[in-house]
Amino acid sequence: MRIPYIRIKQRDEVFFISKFNVKELLDRVDFHFREPYSDLESPEIIEKNKKYIDRIKRLGIDLQSNVEGIQRRLQIERIKNISDYIQGEDDNFLPNSILLSVDVSGVPEFEEEYLQIEEKEIGYFDFPDDIRFSVIDGQHRLAGLSLVKEEILVDFEITTILLINVSKPTAAKLFSDINGKQKAVNRSLIYDLYQEMDSKKVETIKKFHSICRGFYSNTESPLYRQIKMLGIGSGAISQAFFIDYSIESISKTNLIDQNEQKIFDQLFYYFKVYQKLFPEDWPVPLKFTSIQEVDKHSHFVLKVRKSQLVKTNGFGAILRVFPKVYNESHERFDGYLEILQKLKDEINWVTTENVGTGKAFQNFLVSKIEEIIFS
Repeated sequence: MRIPYIRIKQRDEVFFISKFNVKELLDRVDFHFREPYSDLESPEIIEKNKKYIDRIKRLGIDLQSNVEGIQRRLQIERIKNISDYIQGEDDNFLPNSILLSVDVSGVPEFEEEYLQIEEKEIGYFDFPDDIRFSVIDGQHRLAGLSLVKEEILVDFEITTILLINVSKPTAAKLFSDINGKQKAVNRSLIYDLYQEMDSKKVETIKKFHSICRGFYSNTESPLYRQIKMLGIGSGAISQAFFIDYSIESISKTNLIDQNEQKIFDQLFYYFKVYQKLFPEDWPVPLKFTSIQEVDKHSHFVLKVRKSQLVKTNGFGAILRVFPKVYNESHERFDGYLEILQKLKDEINWVTTENVGTGKAFQNFLVSKIEEIIFS
């Protein structure tokens, strides 16, 4: 597979501008989406994910879930829109490039050749015919092109930016930088990818991602399976919401400079008290023996009772109150319990009557909680 290139150097990074025949590239691209939490999903969500993948495959796209992937899920409507655009008019085209990576570490002869390639401004790659490429950015465009009539794709070329043997942390950072700063991509996926990065400036995000993941996956956690880790699926709140509000809250205490275990422990005590005091408003029961029990109770609390305690307004409110409670708690579970038990029978987590909705309800809850426990 002979591919032309122009070598580009930015700081210490070398990459290549190239072009591919779309049909040839599609035969060598793996479509995937990030799904690192499938082992904790309910049978219903697992079945829903399977149906989603089957639906994509019926379009002719071989999509797989990947625990270490960096891509978001393909959106069927967006794929079809791209396909319809290309096939709509004879002069429609896609001038923007696809960002690809390729791992040639298993091709010794290519690695030797690459040392010479890095010294040339312009040249050709001679890839093995069975080479596979991974998409860092542009997966929807390629998927959309895969639905275009074959006679159009015969002479249809696409520009690419190609990175050779790029590390997973670098690929994750590129995806996050491109999509987190330039496009409206789900922030939960962006936050999830921060764990793949090495830069010091993201250490806080990585710390709180780890904390968030602990609350989601630990069976003893009061938030077990209640966080939408990638911003989709089952759960009461999104990972992005949890991280945003937690960082803002913890930043107002001396915990912000502590390690993640210390922060986790204090938030654990805090949430556990609410779980104990308001069992009908908390989606995770204090005691359970199966995921099915958790799901049944969560459905009742969130869908039937429609409690707001662990929805964005209620959860946002209690996190905003956390700094003041923490300062009086002496960092003990009993300390949190002594302060928060004043809320028992004094606050309604369901009604929004006469207090508005949205942020107005959250502000009302913050004032109400502080009035009860600190008056």
